[in-house]
Amino acid sequence: MKNQSRTGRIGVLAACRAGVFASACLAAAGQSARPITVTLAGQSMIRSDLRETAPKAVTVIQGLLKGDVVFTNFEGAVAEKGETVRQGRGFLAPPEALDALRTLGFNLLAFSGNHAFDLKATGIQNTIREADRRKIVHAGTGNKLSEAAAPGYLRTANGTIALIASAAGLITPGGSATAGRPGVNELRVEAGDKENEATTDLPGAPPNTPNPEDAQRILQSIRDARKQARLVIVYQHNHVFGNHSFATIFTEGMQERLAPNEWLQKWTHAEVDAGADIVVMHGAPLLHGVEIYHGKAIFYDLGNFIYNVPPTLTYIDEPMSWESAVAYVQFQGSTLTSVSLRPIVLNYIGEGQPDIHNPYASNQFLHTRGLPAPATGARAGYILERLAELSKPFGTRLRISGETGEIRLQ
Repeated sequence: MKNQSRTGRIGVLAACRAGVFASACLAAAGQSARPITVTLAGQSMIRSDLRETAPKAVTVIQGLLKGDVVFTNFEGAVAEKGETVRQGRGFLAPPEALDALRTLGFNLLAFSGNHAFDLKATGIQNTIREADRRKIVHAGTGNKLSEAAAPGYLRTANGTIALIASAAGLITPGGSATAGRPGVNELRVEAGDKENEATTDLPGAPPNTPNPEDAQRILQSIRDARKQARLVIVYQHNHVFGNHSFATIFTEGMQERLAPNEWLQKWTHAEVDAGADIVVMHGAPLLHGVEIYHGKAIFYDLGNFIYNVPPTLTYIDEPMSWESAVAYVQFQGSTLTSVSLRPIVLNYIGEGQPDIHNPYASNQFLHTRGLPAPATGARAGYILERLAELSKPFGTRLRISGETGEIRLQ
């Protein structure tokens, strides 16, 4: 029976090569004849259930999120009722924030942000449990390292999509997953004999390179996913932009904040070589350029999508932090056929009164601040022109037509 099945499959594939019954052939070969669209948004630093706190924004946001796969990074940790943080960092959201993301249209989430550990192991476990309860596909954290490194698989009508997620830089001590500890799938970055955690200036240090052990683990996850999925998406939350700390680079407005460090371009190429169809990043949090490498799309940073950031956090609060783009990536089989981008703007002022002294305040102003809407007119053109300039160093050409940009593919 196995031999007959294999013979029949070979016969169908032969017919494919002859151009006969194209749809049936592609299905027999494990490929869908129908195109598949992947929508990629910037990071979602969401703090509340937007369906209740900002209901008017929901329809606007839904209009930006169309596709078979709709992806973002959930930048924070789920806190159950009564759980809070009063020291360190506190980017926390109620479980219902995940319902809001699903209502907006998201069906694939990365959890591997530097704020995933803001409620320590409890926050990691809360987030995973609440996502699983809602059957939301996710990757990047786990109760142990093997779980954090494992791909998440999203089944769609047009094929299975895999997600591998990791983070580099600004990981809280104890926040990386180990064989016996919950945490994030961390990619450590080394500058010579020192680990570059993006927390300390390392003047004169050698160039950055990925830790070999972490790199091998992540690349193997990509190879494993390649065997199981029609498309493989690789996500990285990155804060290593050079040999200065993240805070120094952004407080001083250094040029390094506007583009990936050299190590990152080499690393993303290795991820594509291992089997990634899309590489997407956040962390700057600014819009960076796009590269098409070996027919695959690399988004070096898509900035912010939902940015409920407290007004006390001023060093990542420049005007460009409130502008970004949503990317729509279409494939036919495993072939990239189009990449278009829609610029967006986020509102700087929320409703109600801000608390400019308390970084842990959770109020109406915070919940309604930093919500996306389509950019229009001259501002849309400006965002697209900036993206075009940022993409030129990678050989990418962006054709701007009105309020949409389209990447010219070979």
